[in-house]
Amino acid sequence: MVILVLAGTLLLLLALYKHSHILMLLLALSAAFVGSTIPGVDNISALLRWLSIFLIFVFGVLHGRMKVSPGLLLFWGYVFFGLVFLFRAISTNWQLQRSLLLLVVAVAIPLAYSNETYKSLKLSLVSISIVATIFSLVNFLPLFTQLSEAVRFSGYSKKAPEFAMTLGGLLPFTFWGLWGVNHKGIRIVSASGFSLGLVSLILSGQRTGTIVGLLSLFPLLFTLVNRRNIGWFMLFITALLLLGYVLIQHSSVERMQFLLERYSVDSGLSDRELIWEKSFSEIDANPLMGRGIGAAENVLSDSFHNAYLEVWFNTGLLGLVFFLASQVYFIYRILYLRRISNDLEIRSGLALALGYMIGFIFMCFFESTGAGASNVNILLYLFLGVMVSNHHLVELA
Repeated sequence: MVILVLAGTLLLLLALYKHSHILMLLLALSAAFVGSTIPGVDNISALLRWLSIFLIFVFGVLHGRMKVSPGLLLFWGYVFFGLVFLFRAISTNWQLQRSLLLLVVAVAIPLAYSNETYKSLKLSLVSISIVATIFSLVNFLPLFTQLSEAVRFSGYSKKAPEFAMTLGGLLPFTFWGLWGVNHKGIRIVSASGFSLGLVSLILSGQRTGTIVGLLSLFPLLFTLVNRRNIGWFMLFITALLLLGYVLIQHSSVERMQFLLERYSVDSGLSDRELIWEKSFSEIDANPLMGRGIGAAENVLSDSFHNAYLEVWFNTGLLGLVFFLASQVYFIYRILYLRRISNDLEIRSGLALALGYMIGFIFMCFFESTGAGASNVNILLYLFLGVMVSNHHLVELA
């Protein structure tokens, strides 16, 4: 509580003196660290989660002129239906905390960023890229100790899926920092973050997280790689392949066999078909009414492994419609801005947003991370949704 009060005081002072860039940097850094499970900092991770929401909320209140985009209103509708049926969820106390947290995120982020310029948003993108590099570096280090083990690589995270989802979501930010920023130092930092992150993803054996990261790169590739930098791009790809080759040479035969089996088409969906069948049977009991955000976590021994099914179970059919509608709106908004804008800098930011949204949607089909009340994927999803909803981008375009 003392830390929150001190942070709030600092926030007020910065806002009063209009140091918005510093505020955006603090928000992006704290939000990007959410979900980090480096040994010994679990409590810090939890503190940063609440601290980031607290900072965004207070900053949003100070910017009282609210311009909420339709997409964020739709997302708030998903949250609302999760709260309406909260009393039906199991473990009410814990679900209440998670639901209120998501409510604050959904309402506070548009308050925070609605009046910010693209320059401030770009600074946030840069800071997220830097933090993503730190995350990639820290979690890459234990890879050398697991090259002989035929198990899924999880870095310093508790579980491999969460690690891969986080890293896959951060990968387009490091790629954007490498090719979309002019500052040489930031490009070098982002290059290391992207290289280590991509190699860690592929060698992790986590298919969904790896595909999410790779899918998110396509819009950036078509936007940022051109005739002027194709030579540097090919050189970078060569260096990346060499890094992968060195790691493969130090991997055991069992490890390589394990990875080949994981990425084989014949490996199937890891029994997700059975999980989805059980999920549908639970939803079918009452498809219209929600059970409360977080209720799905207590129904099956494992998650639904599908965010849409989990959102449907938690918030009912209307909540699912709102959740889908917010994604459709964000995609529409990105495509609309790309059509009317010729500025390469703006288009690079839009390519990052489009890539992340494509990866996020794919992730929602195979993992439940997108339905989580608080994780870095949801925070980044909302942040980019706010960025593309900002009317200032329309004026620039």
